[in-house]
This record gives sequence, structure tokens and C-alpha cells, in this order.
Amino acid sequence: MAVWALLILELVQTATTTHQAWYYGVSSWNDPGALLTFPWSASTVPIMAGIIAAVAQLFYAWRIWALSSSWVFRVMAVLIILLALLQSLTAIIASGIFLAFLTPQKLQSLHPEFELWVSASFVTDVLIAGCMLWILYTAKSHTVWARSNNIIGKLIGITVGTGLAIALCGVLTLALFVTTVGASFQYLPAYVPLPCLLTSLV
Repeated sequence: MAVWALLILELVQTATTTHQAWYYGVSSWNDPGALLTFPWSASTVPIMAGIIAAVAQLFYAWRIWALSSSWVFRVMAVLIILLALLQSLTAIIASGIFLAFLTPQKLQSLHPEFELWVSASFVTDVLIAGCMLWILYTAKSHTVWARSNNIIGKLIGITVGTGLAIALCGVLTLALFVTTVGASFQYLPAYVPLPCLLTSLV
């Protein structure tokens, strides 16, 4: 069910991102004043990114809950759920406020809200990667079959690779948010690659 929901959300994300690119690249071609305006799709892209991230993060919280009976990982799963909901709601609310105005000044005034969204998403992704690595490493050290050991080793490699890619994208987005206040390109990593990476993990 989560895979189908993510497919539909990813299709909507692609459509709204394409609309925004069309607005700037085709409809407003050779109009520098258009760079100071925003199409309606500008506010839907972070909404979709926040929802996609929340669905993927909630899926991993469920997976952590199911794979470990330790109370520490149960607490971590609850923390991941709370952070996933925080980042998603922050993206939705900030984007809704931005949709009402669609001005560069309003976008600048919402910078702390968008920074909270990106920060919470980054922390959630790091917690997920850490928990999954620990669970898999513990399972690998307790298995007695060599074949299971190889399979778990491959899962650890996949978890490290995907977790590293998501963490790098998250830290790039966070660094751009902190260092380039006022520049519109700071939103790009959160718009396009991060939701696609999260969708591909589920």
C-alpha cells in the first residue's frame, strides 16, 4: 500500500516540478521579472516532498519496530514517527502560508519554518540509518549460518549506501539553507532528489 501511495505522490511531485520548470523555462522565457514571481506549483513541491518523506520514514519506523523487540529501538521508532510527522506538517503548513502570498518576501519570512522542515527530515533519516545498521549488525553477529551471514552483510552494504546518499543529500540541503539565505537554489536538493531517493528505498 505504501508503495502505491508513494508512486502516486511521486507522479504528482513530478507533474508539479515540471509545471514549475515550464513556467520559468518556457512561459516566462526572456522575462527577468518572472523570476520574482512564483507559479502555484512552487508551494506544492515542498508539500509533496514532505509527505513523501513522511511516508517513507513512517515505513522505516514500522520496520524498526518490527525487527527489534528492544525497548530502546521501540523508543527510537516512536521518535522517528514524531520527527517524520513534524517535518511533514512543517512543510505542509509553511507551504500553505507561502501559497497564500507567493512573494519573495513571504518566502524569506518563512525561512525558519523551511529550515525546521529540512533539519527534522535530516535528523530522522540519520536515526533511521543508524537504527537499521545496528539491527542488521546485531542480527549478523547472532546468526549461525554462513549463508544468512552473507545476506545480512549485503543488506548492511545496501543500508550504508542508501543511508549515506540520503544523509549527503540532507546535509547538502541543510548547508544550503544555512549558508545561502535569500537564494532560490537552496531549495533544489529538497525538491527533487531527496523525495526520489526516499521513494526508491521503500
